[in-house]
Amino acid sequence: MNENRPKIEESVDRELDKLIELLQDKEEIIRYQEMEKNVSENQWLNQIVEQIKEKQKNLVNFEYYEKPEAYQATLKELEELNRELDENITVNAYQDSLWEANEIVQLLFAQIQESVNLFEEMNE
Repeated sequence: MNENRPKIEESVDRELDKLIELLQDKEEIIRYQEMEKNVSENQWLNQIVEQIKEKQKNLVNFEYYEKPEAYQATLKELEELNRELDENITVNAYQDSLWEANEIVQLLFAQIQESVNLFEEMNE
């Protein structure tokens, strides 16, 4: 049982744990977790992300201090860094796996919501 979850009925909590286990065994979820690990351990990607964050901060400062030339130069650098990130095969695979995992979770929540609504209608 997960101690971080709000207190709920014990039987519901057990079923929730089973559901989480089933989700963790899904191929799409496993692939997402592997890709997330690959991305987080990729030094090149981490450096690009840090550079992007720094350029974004610089853009805000250049705009605030009214330095249009520096702003435009930094904007071009930022666009190039974003392009590199967008074209990276690891990033694309991560985004695809995230989308697939998210679709599964959303479908599951929709089915749960539908079941709850049906149960409520039957008990009115």
